[in-house]
Amino acid sequence: MRAVPWLSICLVLLANIAFGSFLHEHQISEFIWMGAIVYIVLQCGALSVGWQPVHQFILLGFKSGIGYSVTALVGASLVVVILVWAQISSYFLVMLAAALLLRIDLYTRKIGVKRSFGIMLIVSLLGLGISWLLLEKTGYLFYS
Repeated sequence: MRAVPWLSICLVLLANIAFGSFLHEHQISEFIWMGAIVYIVLQCGALSVGWQPVHQFILLGFKSGIGYSVTALVGASLVVVILVWAQISSYFLVMLAAALLLRIDLYTRKIGVKRSFGIMLIVSLLGLGISWLLLEKTGYLFYS
């Protein structure tokens, strides 16, 4: 029987709870909450089921001189966005790092790609849902 990666699961859960708290603290509209859910689905899909196509797309940029230039421009633009929106970028980077750690733990335990996607998606959406329920129904903020 494979051991469950509890630490990684807890980190993903906490990262998404913190992101949900951030969204609620800034009184973000329901449209943005839906965007956050779409981001979580895309992130989990890219890290599990879609890893091979994403990997090939990233490597495509390094096959020519133009690809190097475009990759450098995109990277520089991304750095500017991260610096300008430091607080929101830190939430996305923490969620990505936690999900990547969970994906690596699931991979080393030889859990399939579809099951990894399901586990990552359920844990991430559970974290976002917990934050929404607690904050919407009780008004309690985890930090501030």
